[in-house]
Amino acid sequence: MSFETLPDIPQAEHPEHDWLQEQAEKTVTDKVNALEIGLDLGQHPEIRRRLAELGAHFEDSLAMARIIRSVYGELKNELDLKDEGPERLMRAAALHDIGKSGPPGPEDEFNYAVRRLFVPPGRPFNPFAEGRAKSVAEFADEQDLPDRERVFAALREAGIDPEKAPMVDFWRRHAEWTYKILKDDRGPGLDEDLVKIAASHHLLERQNPAGLDLQHVPAEAQVLEVLEGTELLVAVDKYQAYRSRGGLGHEAALDRLNADISSRTDMPDQLRNNFIKVIGVLARSKDVLSQYFGKRSDK
Repeated sequence: MSFETLPDIPQAEHPEHDWLQEQAEKTVTDKVNALEIGLDLGQHPEIRRRLAELGAHFEDSLAMARIIRSVYGELKNELDLKDEGPERLMRAAALHDIGKSGPPGPEDEFNYAVRRLFVPPGRPFNPFAEGRAKSVAEFADEQDLPDRERVFAALREAGIDPEKAPMVDFWRRHAEWTYKILKDDRGPGLDEDLVKIAASHHLLERQNPAGLDLQHVPAEAQVLEVLEGTELLVAVDKYQAYRSRGGLGHEAALDRLNADISSRTDMPDQLRNNFIKVIGVLARSKDVLSQYFGKRSDK
């Protein structure tokens, strides 16, 4: 069975019943195996369980991994990447959003609330209005969240006021949870540097749970490789999000990505130049990338 013919994850966003969870975990395992990236989820049962809860976000992560494979040859030349192939960075892509399953630890009501709030909005949602960030409560109201009170009760129990907490800040917390989940489950196919790369995919939004030092980059090859891998993952993540979630075409997504880089005036020149190189590779790969975004306009 080819990757393309594997079924979508059942009960896509958060399987609540044991048989659905088992089926979802099997589908996740099959899809990761089909990528052939050296990640044996049988060695990481907690990661497998959490990936099965991500639904559409997991599918987006797989798309990111395939994008990296498609453009890796040119990226390797541009950034002088040391990995012989794309598999290691593809593993980081497949795992980068695992924090959207909630923080590490036993399953509880807060994890349920997190998963509900990370279900892709059924209606377009702009997290900002009139120069301010909209709250979690505003998001729930605009989306007609059916279990609003259950979700809000879990948030309040965790010390989060849904009437005041910005939705965008809540969403961004998943990078910290990704770092903690993966850091506690290192093993075959999952080394410390890969964890740092996977967890730093919102670096442009100043989410840096692994504590990467961007202002004083030492010359050690290992540190530089982590930063290069991080920059690649950040750029591909943003590009894929602008196209899949934002509905933008190729050029429009690149314009937004360039604007993101320009807005980070505190970024050292070395890192900025690497980001620009990655964006350049994406720009030149329009025809290759179009296969991942259906018939959406490339303008």
